[in-house]
Amino acid sequence: MRTIYLIVVILASYTMNSQETNTNKIEEKYQILPFGSIKPSGWLKTQMQKDVDGFVGNLDKLVPDLINDPIYSSGRLHKNSEVKDLGNNKEGDAEGSEQYKWWNSETQSNWWDGYIRNVILLNDKVGLKKVKKYVQGVLKSQDKDGYIGIYDKDLRYQFNSENGELWSKATLYRGLLAYYEYTKNKKLWNAIVKAVDNVMINYPIGTSSPFSSGTAFNGGVSHGLTFTDVLDKMYQITGETKYTDYALFLYQDFSKTYQSEKDVQLSNILNPNYKLQSHGVHTYEHLRPLIVAAYATNNIELQKALQIYIQRIEKTTTLTGGAIGDEWIAERTADATHTGYEYCSLQELLDSYTVLFQKQGNLKTAEAIETIFYNAAQGSRNPNHSSIAYLKTDNSYEMEGTKNGEVEANRKQTRYKYSPAHQDVAVCCNPNAGRITPYFLEKAWLKENENTLVNALLTPNIVKTKIKNQTVKIETITEYPFQNKFTFKISNLKKSEFTIKIKFDCP
Repeated sequence: MRTIYLIVVILASYTMNSQETNTNKIEEKYQILPFGSIKPSGWLKTQMQKDVDGFVGNLDKLVPDLINDPIYSSGRLHKNSEVKDLGNNKEGDAEGSEQYKWWNSETQSNWWDGYIRNVILLNDKVGLKKVKKYVQGVLKSQDKDGYIGIYDKDLRYQFNSENGELWSKATLYRGLLAYYEYTKNKKLWNAIVKAVDNVMINYPIGTSSPFSSGTAFNGGVSHGLTFTDVLDKMYQITGETKYTDYALFLYQDFSKTYQSEKDVQLSNILNPNYKLQSHGVHTYEHLRPLIVAAYATNNIELQKALQIYIQRIEKTTTLTGGAIGDEWIAERTADATHTGYEYCSLQELLDSYTVLFQKQGNLKTAEAIETIFYNAAQGSRNPNHSSIAYLKTDNSYEMEGTKNGEVEANRKQTRYKYSPAHQDVAVCCNPNAGRITPYFLEKAWLKENENTLVNALLTPNIVKTKIKNQTVKIETITEYPFQNKFTFKISNLKKSEFTIKIKFDCP
């Protein structure tokens, strides 16, 4: 199968956020439209509405103690904080109880991120009211110095072991940034800027080491590398390269410190004998920090590392887009029956590929995004009930807890089943299942140059945006991927010239 772009000249034109010129920064192929510009239609909108009516919209009722834990405000962690009972059996988890202290921040912030994005895209009035109240609560929790996070003053930025400082911020700020792009609320924007500045002040470039945390398990610390998601979005909005410069610093510090999840460390990537072995979710989400670092500076070594890392990930991925994540890669290659993938891994790899495509523009990457979304991700949904699989294989013969009935000595495997929460393992995959469709839609249309809109991902949607202060609306009417018929309904009242590029798959 080969992919081509259909180029159509229409009457209109387009502008977006200007970006500062940095001679050291590599030019990015496309620019992102503000979140909320692209809304679902057709079968995709119907599915999203069912999700919001189901577990995506009700996870706070299914696991209220986790979602409503005031970990960012009155319940911030301090030196005497005890490990929390999360309701999980802990079998198959990495050793170390310290991770369970920050887990609730990941659970609730990833859930809110998905929930915020879903109700925005569906224009859900009740949901939007709920989100507004939530955001107001977050703003009230901000300290005078700008700190928004899960640690009290006796701990924050002062760690020599496992912690969730940057990870808890990454998960929270991603949702806040989406809500800002939708509302353009100046108070919220100022709060986010101040919060990000607080990180950069307390972990200054060149004189600090945010990822130094001893030589024991540090999964939360490693997750924190995805704070580059926030920095990249800040750059997309402002054009200020201080954010991508800081992202480069984080990647470099990560690469020179001890990490239990070490696949993306530069020395390991450049080692020709190294094979991917870490926790799958970490490995795939860490593609994004590497991408941002590689585009932050014109460094040949980073460019080489990016290509090597992508090739290694491809070897862990099945034909459906399911990358090994059951839970550790362990130097294996993908197998349709014997290697499972985690729903978290599907979301994180899809998100990483959308960032890669936005910056690089390789059509192979766009195809990989669609493959994950339309195959592995859809196949991991229960077809009859509002629930998803925590783990799944392509060739799936039963979904009753174990991998196709396999018996693991001294372990009760429960991940291979459908559930609206999966609390017996960890409430991580369900929040990420709520994120995957909005993140997919966000990159369905991109902007190239000043007058070109690029339809990169084929799906039913409606894009509405400003082009030189003139409103342009394009509705993609399709049943894709169930049918290969497309109708593009274009509203362009001012009748000025612009170009549309549409990706089509040709046999």
